[in-house]
Amino acid sequence: MNNEDTKLRIVRLIEPSLCLSCRHASIATVEMSNGSSRRMLHCKRLDCDNWQTEQTDEKPTNIQDVE
Repeated sequence: MNNEDTKLRIVRLIEPSLCLSCRHASIATVEMSNGSSRRMLHCKRLDCDNWQTEQTDEKPTNIQDVE
């Protein structure tokens, strides 16, 4: 997945435990614009009620789901 094709953003989860059993969520390795990598939840549901957006300076550039 490339940032040119998709708007990637970091959001705050309201109840993270709900995401663990959600069919729209997966664990992913996220590459940040500063070159670092982090493991995060990747939500493929764009209308989820379990997260809220927030301003952050962190910019994800690539997401690779862990199989």
